Amino acid sequence: MRYNLLFSGVLGWVLAMPLLASAQSAAHPDSLAVAAAVQVATAAYTRLAQPESVLFSGPEYVDHTLPGTIGHQFFGSPEVRAGSVTYRSARFENVALRYDLALDRAVLTYPNQVAQIMLVPENLTDFSIGTNHFVRIVSDSVAGSIMPTGFYELLQPGPISLLARHTKDLRQTTVGQSLQFKFKQIDKLFVRTSSTATEITSLKGLLVLLPGHKADVQRYARQQKLRFSAAQRETSALAALRYYYTLPQ
Repeated sequence: MRYNLLFSGVLGWVLAMPLLASAQSAAHPDSLAVAAAVQVATAAYTRLAQPESVLFSGPEYVDHTLPGTIGHQFFGSPEVRAGSVTYRSARFENVALRYDLALDRAVLTYPNQVAQIMLVPENLTDFSIGTNHFVRIVSDSVAGSIMPTGFYELLQPGPISLLARHTKDLRQTTVGQSLQFKFKQIDKLFVRTSSTATEITSLKGLLVLLPGHKADVQRYARQQKLRFSAAQRETSALAALRYYYTLPQ
C-alpha cells in the first residue's frame, strides 16, 4: 500500500531530525528552526500513520426525516453496523456504516462520536455491511440505461453476475385530515455479463442468459419449486445461478 512508502520516508526523517537538532544546537544558532522542522515532520508522520482519516473528508450527513414518518431510509436496519470499505484504493475494516437507500449514499459514523459523514461515491469502490456486499456500477456501453450509475448489492460474482438494486422512496398520502409519510423499498434484480445487462423478472429471462445448461437449470428450478414473484425473486434467482455454476462450464 502506498501509505507504507510514505510512512517509511517520513519516519526516517522524524528519527533523524532529533539527532540533527542536537548536533546543531551546540554549534549553530538555528536550532529553533531545526526543532520546528522536527515538529512539522512528526505531525506529517502522525497524519500518515492514520490513513483512515481520509474517510472523514466527505460532507456531513444530516437526517431530514420528519417525525412520525413510517419506516426508515436505510438498508436493513437504521442502526449503525460494522462494515468495511474500499475508499481511494485503500481497504478499511471494522468501520461504522449505514446505507441510505433514498440518497444512495454510504454513511460513516465517527468513532465514539455523533457526527456522520457521507462517503464520496466516486472514491468508493465497494463496501460491506454485515454479510451484504455492495459495488459501484458506472453506467457504460454494457449497463446503459438499464443500470444507472450507483451502488448494487453483489449477490453472485462471476462471468454471469447477479446484482440487486435497492432504493427507497418517500411516499406521501392523506389520512383523514393529515399527511402521512412512509418509506417504500423498491428492489430490482439484474444479470450482468461482459456484453450485456438485463433486468430479471422471471425464470425465463434468467435462462436466456445461461448458455448450455438451460434445461438443467429449468429442471432444478422445477424440483426446488423456485418462484419469481417479487418477494421470492432474489432468493430464487440466486439459487438457480449458484446451481448453474456447479455444472461443467
